[in-house]
Amino acid sequence: MRVLIGAFLAGTFLASPAMAADEVLYGDIPAWVDQANIAAISRPTSEAEILRDWQYRIEHSVVHSFVDRAVRIENPQALMEENQISLTWQPDKGDITVHRLEIRRGTAVIDLLAQGVTFEVIRREQGLEQRLIDGELTATLSVPGLREGDVLRTAFTITTDDQALGDEVQVVQFLPAGPWPVEQARTIVSWPEGEEMFWRAEDAAQLGEPTTANGWRRIEVTLPLAEIPPVPEDAPIRYQRPAVLRVGSFADWTELSRVMTPHFETAAQLSPTSPIRAQARTIMARSPDPLTRAALATQLVQDEVSYLLNGLDGGNYLPQAADDTWEKRFGDCKAKSVLLLSLLREMGIESEVVLVSSQGGDMVPELLPLPASFDHMIVHAVIDGVDYWLDGTSAATRVATIGMVPPFHNALPLRPGGADLMPMVQRDPAVPQLTIAAQIDHSAGVDFPQLASMDFIIAGAAGAQFRAIADDSSPDVMRELAANLLGGVAEGMQISELTVDYDAETAVATLHLEGVGPSDFDYADGRIRMALNDMSSYSQFNPDRARPAWRDIPVAMSGPGYSVQTMRMTLPESGVGFTLEGEPALDSGFGSLVVRANAELNGNVLETTSEVINRLGEIAPADLAEAKRAARRLASYKLALVPPDMITWRWDLNPAQRTRRAAPILAAYDQAMQFAADDDTGPLQARGLFNASIFDYRAALADFDRLIAREPSAWAYQQRAGVYEATGNTAAAIADLQLAYDLEPFNVLAFDMARLLAYEGKAAEAQELLAALPVGEEDLVSFADTQATVSGLEGDTQAGLDVLADQIASTPQNADVLNSDCWYRGLFNVALEDALERCTLAVERSQFAASALDSRALVRYRLGDVATALEDYDAALGLAPGMAPSLFMRGILRIESGDRAGRQDIETALRIQPNLPTFFARHGIEAPR
Repeated sequence: MRVLIGAFLAGTFLASPAMAADEVLYGDIPAWVDQANIAAISRPTSEAEILRDWQYRIEHSVVHSFVDRAVRIENPQALMEENQISLTWQPDKGDITVHRLEIRRGTAVIDLLAQGVTFEVIRREQGLEQRLIDGELTATLSVPGLREGDVLRTAFTITTDDQALGDEVQVVQFLPAGPWPVEQARTIVSWPEGEEMFWRAEDAAQLGEPTTANGWRRIEVTLPLAEIPPVPEDAPIRYQRPAVLRVGSFADWTELSRVMTPHFETAAQLSPTSPIRAQARTIMARSPDPLTRAALATQLVQDEVSYLLNGLDGGNYLPQAADDTWEKRFGDCKAKSVLLLSLLREMGIESEVVLVSSQGGDMVPELLPLPASFDHMIVHAVIDGVDYWLDGTSAATRVATIGMVPPFHNALPLRPGGADLMPMVQRDPAVPQLTIAAQIDHSAGVDFPQLASMDFIIAGAAGAQFRAIADDSSPDVMRELAANLLGGVAEGMQISELTVDYDAETAVATLHLEGVGPSDFDYADGRIRMALNDMSSYSQFNPDRARPAWRDIPVAMSGPGYSVQTMRMTLPESGVGFTLEGEPALDSGFGSLVVRANAELNGNVLETTSEVINRLGEIAPADLAEAKRAARRLASYKLALVPPDMITWRWDLNPAQRTRRAAPILAAYDQAMQFAADDDTGPLQARGLFNASIFDYRAALADFDRLIAREPSAWAYQQRAGVYEATGNTAAAIADLQLAYDLEPFNVLAFDMARLLAYEGKAAEAQELLAALPVGEEDLVSFADTQATVSGLEGDTQAGLDVLADQIASTPQNADVLNSDCWYRGLFNVALEDALERCTLAVERSQFAASALDSRALVRYRLGDVATALEDYDAALGLAPGMAPSLFMRGILRIESGDRAGRQDIETALRIQPNLPTFFARHGIEAPR
């Protein structure tokens, strides 16, 4: 069913024999029209829109809809927009008469109708893409001679006599509210004094009682209405509906039901030889269970009859006969519902068709009883005392999902004796609409990428959307689908495989995805954890009801919905020493939301489950405070997987061990490169970064070489420069940084380049580069640090101290510049007498103190305090275990203290950063042989 209500001119729906009129008529304005006086429009007005006048006359079950509009053509854009006039009507329900088409130019009036100007009539089905044939005709006209500065005035009447409503009528008119720039606007509805009519509008319209004159009752609303105060976006739809004037002859919902019912009961009658009877017998032979039969009948209508709204010959409200629908194999929601109704009744299942509102069902009880209050039709069946709501225009209904209650809130059953509105009581879905089952292999290590295999199991109508992809999928479609899947599930994962399967028997789509992604373990403040069943997103539940006008407005909860996520993870180190921190089980929620979660450790396997049930509903204002508190409690839920204290990091592994653990990960990256499109370098970038992270710098260089050959970028050059620097090829690193800087002249690239130039003995060139930089406030600390280093390498250590002192004076609380000063003194072995005080300030003020501890340790080493220097290095490595310079220096100090473990520290440091001996030797520090 489709009800068309235009932005300003609402559709009207009536009854009686149709007055077919497929040509535009021309005639005088009807005598009943209260004509607007705009004689003064030749004077300048503040608004381009001069007049909007909607008037409705209800007479002998016919609605006459009169529209009068005047607009000033103020500019070329308005001339282009207003030059083309289009008027639409439904000829099976009435006719259109044009009364006025005139141009006012100054004091002159140009009557275009008198000059013989007429409209051209065309049939233009604008909704074919949405499977709609509304039966409308369109009258079009390009206004001849219209100029900028003119006033164009048009007036016409459309009559409507709807075949479906008997002697009943309805008028629906949207009431625009401010701000709307118009000089004059109103709507008027009138009807004979002796006819009983009902009317209603939202409070914003401030409707009074109709006036009575000359035997006619009349409602008039001056427009625009006062600007309607805003309401919260999370308010139920009934609080957000616009102001609409509704007038009709239906006394109540029961009368509306009684009037509409005969059309549908007649359409559902089957001929003695109807093939639908044979279909019912086939279904009954398949199963004796009424619920299974109902599901099979619904599936038959959904799958075998395509959707097409046919608005011809009264089709907006009159249903197509069930036999015709089966023969044609197309129909709209009315036709499909009648077909389904006939099937169910043929099988002895209690059923009826019902009218629903698909977008604003919660507001229907507050509306005037009119057919226009609904936009859809479904079937209500009762099986074993349980209500079922069956939608023939949906998809993939099966026994497992047949109990799903759509979010329409209310339904109007069509029964011979009439019926009142019936609430559509919600119940939890029997099966999840979405299940995500993940198999994760994290056995390589906490700091290695994870291999993932994920199944997205999608049931019902959502799953049916993947049927075509499963039947015939192209690589490009699969890649796009993979990208969409990863958006909120596995950020950073590189996809190596994606398959789509659709089981028509169960109407379930299964999307199987494999790939490799970053580790989910986080290392912070000396602690490594993997967060499980994160509920932090629920902290965003914070409905605003602070305004006094909003305090009595409920909060709408979305639904219905049911989703489940499971994960089975293979842990590193055979799971030895891994524990769960927090409460493994959760059963919580707020409002109509239910959240459950659980986690278990079994040997080397972690298993987690979470399920979310979204029930359609509302939170009453009195319950909102507690709902917010419950949401905060849910958001604060914490559960983490904690590795043992003694962790084997990747740098602790020997080359053979790293190679063995990395092999399946590299294979997954290789497969991801095969899966990716030719222009997608994501997997290659990820493999290059991974090779660098496991210190296979030769392979990393090969990856970045290939990446740059395919898609040169500042990022790629910068990454390759980092590999060159780590392996001691400073000249190549400088060249790549220059190429990166040429592409993206970021100061951070220039700072790195200046530092490396100075270490290459080109301090003057480095100073020249720094002098040319546009340094903003955000770069001052980094600039001072780099300039000091360059000055120190140039031999002027005092100049470096002065630069840092000036910056400290400007930003005395900045931990970064304090750390730079501490590091500089230790590195160049200068001004050590008061360095420790500066270093300790840096440690105390740093949010992440590893770097500052490393700097202070170097100063203490220079001062000969090996014991406390070792303590600082231990603390720094406790916060950042992979900090290679700290490992290298701690190894030196340990060896000097007679601790053989120092050799292992140095060996590990050189795995990470092979250029460290050269770097520290430049500053007079060498590892013992």
